[in-house]
Amino acid sequence: MMRNVFFLLALSMMVSVNALCQNIKFATVDLEYVYANLPSYKKLMAEIDTASSRYQAVQKEKLAIYQQKMQAYQQLGKQTPEPVLKDKATELGALETSMQEFQANADRDLRTKYASKFPEIEKAVKAAIAACAKEFQVTYISRKYADYNAGESKPLVVFSADMQTDLTDQILTKLGVTTHAEKGKKRQHGILK
Repeated sequence: MMRNVFFLLALSMMVSVNALCQNIKFATVDLEYVYANLPSYKKLMAEIDTASSRYQAVQKEKLAIYQQKMQAYQQLGKQTPEPVLKDKATELGALETSMQEFQANADRDLRTKYASKFPEIEKAVKAAIAACAKEFQVTYISRKYADYNAGESKPLVVFSADMQTDLTDQILTKLGVTTHAEKGKKRQHGILK
């Protein structure tokens, strides 16, 4: 009798777990690939790259001037009066400080530019993900790869060997990207180390 009770209990648990699992559908999305093929994100990154190149050119000019003045300072002989040496050393220190401040301001400007425009792009991607999840009746969509910038050490992934659960191409289509290098190709699924 006890055996039958355990059997019925186990059977009822398996049926309820099976019924529960049938209502849950998982899918993955390669967010890096989505962003890399999204025109608005490409445009943002091109703007940042252009600004970064300009800042690097200015910094390179500043460095060349600093190196010239340093070389001139090092060539001053022992007969050079102390006030001249101090003035040249002060000038070098000011140039060095200026270069450091410029680099800090340039970095801050690039971060600000990214932070001001990326949220709108991210909002569009999240909306496309939500629309795909609704359209394909997917309960959970997870990233395929770890976001190491956010401190993740392992990818937030539910294993998926079924190509139909990869919504990367459909999300790009919802975002208006109809052609890209790997459209329709099988990409790796599952947990990647």
